[in-house]
Amino acid sequence: MLKAMRNSFQHLKWILVFIVALFVLLVFVDWGAGGAQQASKGGYAARVNGDTISEVDYSRALFYTEKRYEEMYGQPVNDQMRQMLGINRMVIQGLIDQKLLMQEADRLHMTATPEEVRKKIFQIPALNPNGKFVGADLYQRYITGSLGYPSVSDFENEVGREVTLTKMDNALESSITIPPQRAETEYRKATENAKVRLLLFPADRLAYTVTVTPQEVDQYYKANTEKYAHGDQRHVKYVLADLNQIRSRLTASDADLRAQYERSKEAFKGKEAVHAQHILLKVDPKATPAEDAATKAKADGLVAQLRGGADFAALAKANSADPGSAAKGGDVGFFERGQMVPEFEQKAFSLKIGEISEPVRTSYGYHILKVLEKRPEGVKPFEEVRAQLQSQLLEDQAKSQAREQIAALRTRIQQVKPKNDEQVRNMTGPTISYNDTQWFSKNDNISGFGKLPALSDWAFTAKEGDFGAIINTPRGPIVPWLVGSRGAGTSDLAEIRPKVEADAKMEKARQMATATLQQNSGASTLDEIGKKIGVTAQETVINRVRFVQGITGNLNPIIDAAFSGRVGEIKGPFAVNEGAVLFQITEQKKFDPQDFAKNLDSYSDSIRSSEVRKLRASLLERLKKQSKIDVNEKLTQSAAPAPEA
Repeated sequence: MLKAMRNSFQHLKWILVFIVALFVLLVFVDWGAGGAQQASKGGYAARVNGDTISEVDYSRALFYTEKRYEEMYGQPVNDQMRQMLGINRMVIQGLIDQKLLMQEADRLHMTATPEEVRKKIFQIPALNPNGKFVGADLYQRYITGSLGYPSVSDFENEVGREVTLTKMDNALESSITIPPQRAETEYRKATENAKVRLLLFPADRLAYTVTVTPQEVDQYYKANTEKYAHGDQRHVKYVLADLNQIRSRLTASDADLRAQYERSKEAFKGKEAVHAQHILLKVDPKATPAEDAATKAKADGLVAQLRGGADFAALAKANSADPGSAAKGGDVGFFERGQMVPEFEQKAFSLKIGEISEPVRTSYGYHILKVLEKRPEGVKPFEEVRAQLQSQLLEDQAKSQAREQIAALRTRIQQVKPKNDEQVRNMTGPTISYNDTQWFSKNDNISGFGKLPALSDWAFTAKEGDFGAIINTPRGPIVPWLVGSRGAGTSDLAEIRPKVEADAKMEKARQMATATLQQNSGASTLDEIGKKIGVTAQETVINRVRFVQGITGNLNPIIDAAFSGRVGEIKGPFAVNEGAVLFQITEQKKFDPQDFAKNLDSYSDSIRSSEVRKLRASLLERLKKQSKIDVNEKLTQSAAPAPEA
C-alpha cells in the first residue's frame, strides 16, 4: 500500500517521459546526430558494404543520445538502464540504417543535389533572419562555432543526408494509395466503443482438476500444429559469471562502508523529510455515505485511544489495512515531499513530533498519523543510508569480480578451443555456471533472460560452433556458444510435449468454463450469474482495436457482439485464452458518417505515414540481407565516451 501511494503520482509521468524519450531517440538515431557529428577519424564502429561509420560518429551519437535520456529522466544513464533499453544497439543500428538508405539513394540517383542543399540551408531561420542570408563569414562562424561542426562542408554533408532521406520517404509515400474503406476502418478503431460489464470465469480454476491422456495430447498437437510453428531459430549455450552467487560470497566492513559514504556524500543529499507511523482504515471507492461514516467513526475511536495513551504500534498491527507497514507497527520510514499522496503528506509535515493526527481522508481511506522524527534538508546520516551503501558497494564489487572472472574464462576458452559440453563445463566453478537457452527465434524471449537483443543479434549472425564476445546481462556477464541453428518449421511433439500437455489441459478447462457459463446464462442479471459461480463483474470498454482489458484470444466474436447487440443485452458465453466470458452492454458509441467525412483526410494521412514506416522497415530488412555489415562489437557494447572537442 505504501509503495502504491508513492508510485501512483509518479506512474503516469514516467510513462509519458519514457514515450517522449523513445520518440526523441528514434528521431535522433534515424536522422543522425545533427550538428554533433564530426568528420570520420580514428577507429570504426561499423562497416556497411565497405563504407565506414567511424568511432567518432558513433561515440558522438551515443553520447548525445544518453544526454537526452539524462535530461528526460533527471539522472545519469547507468549500465542497467543502458542494458535495459539497449541504447548502444539502437544507436549503432540507427546509424547503419541511415548508411544503407544513403547507399540505396545513391543507387537510385536520388542523392541531394547542391541546389537542394542550398535551398534547405536558406530555409533555416537562424541562418536567414528576416528572410535574408547572414553572409559567408557569419555562416562559417555559426556552423563551426555554435553548432560545433569541424567545417562547413561537414555541416552541408549532414544537410544533404537529411534532404536525401526525406526524398526517399517522399518516394515511398508517393507509391501509397489509401482507399476510403481503409480510412473508415481506422476511423472505427479510433472512435467506436462499447462500455460493458464483463464476467470472466477463469479456466485456471478448473485446470488443476483436469487430466489428459497421452492420446489426447497427441490429438491436440495434430489439431493445433500451426500453434507450434516457428521461424528461423538458434540454440545457444553460455557460461555465466553469476552476480547473485558472487555477491553472496562478499562482505563489506564498517570501514569500507564509511569510506564509501565519504566518497559519495553528494549522492545522499536529501530534502526535508519526516519519519512517521500510520494506521490505514480502507474505504472502498464505491462505498456508500453510511459506510464511509462508519469507517470515519472507527478512526475517531482509534484516535481517542491513542491520545489516551494506547500503544500506536499495537493498534496499527491490529487495525491497519496497509500490509507494508502494519507488521512494523505502522512505521513507514522517512519520506520527502512528493513521495506520498498530497493529503497524507500535508498532514505529516504539519504535525509536531509525537502528535497524533485527526483522521485524514485520502483515496485509500482514513489515515491516522504520528510523527516520530523530522530531518532538515541536508546530507542523510551514515546509519540511515548504511543499507543502501552496503548494497551499492557489494553490487559494484560483484560486477567487478564478474567481469574479471568471465574475461579470464573467455581467454581460457580461446586458448583451449573446447569442442563439446563436457570440456566447457569443466571450466566452470562455484560462481560460473553453464546454461542452455533452448531454441529461440529472433524476437522471442530467451530462456533465463527474457528479451536480450545483444544475445539475439549475435546468435543470428554467428556460425555454429562460434564462441561470442562477452555480453552483459542482468544476471551477470556471459560468453555465448552457438550450438545449433535451424530454419522455419514446426517443433516436434517430443521436444515440446510438456507445453502441449499444458495447452491441452487449458483447452479442456476453457470448454468446462464455457459450459458453466452456458448453464447459468438463463439468470436475469449478470450479478446473479456472477454470484452463482463466485465471480464479480468488472466494467471495461470494447473497441475495434482488438484489445479488451484482461482477456486475449479470438476477440472478433466479442467485438462483433458488442456493436451488434442492444444496450442492456447480455451476450455470450465466449471462449477466450483465460477461460470464458459473458458481458452486458451498458453504452455504445457507433460510427458517425458526418464526423468521418470531416476527418477522412487526416485518417488517410495517418495511415499513409504508418505505411511509409512499414515500407521503410521492409526496404531496410531487404538491404541488410543483401549487404555486408561488420559491427565492432567490442566498441558498441561499451559505455558512451565523451565526444571529442
